[in-house]
Amino acid sequence: MSGAVSEGALALLDGAAEVLRATAPGLAPDARYATLLCASAIATARRDAATAARSEGLGAAVGDVRDAIRAGAHDGDADLHARLLAWAALRAWVADPDALTPWERAVLDDVAE
Repeated sequence: MSGAVSEGALALLDGAAEVLRATAPGLAPDARYATLLCASAIATARRDAATAARSEGLGAAVGDVRDAIRAGAHDGDADLHARLLAWAALRAWVADPDALTPWERAVLDDVAE
């Protein structure tokens, strides 16, 4: 992401998702589903925007190690494992905050903002 998202923009996303969730109960089933789906997408985009710099930092700390990991070059590398775990936990939180285990939440809390 090229640049930080302002708090005002994040607040607008929060407001839009809130309005959709508040409106949804009065709608017909198909419209309610679509409205809640949009609210969920907005909330996901908001979390992604709010954590973009943190995610990019964690990704940069991991680097491009895919091939080396497959070759076994990092077996037993506790530091890399911790960085990968923190990055994966953050990305999982963006997708679905309720899906994280308490242990994964603790990993996120340990990552510097």
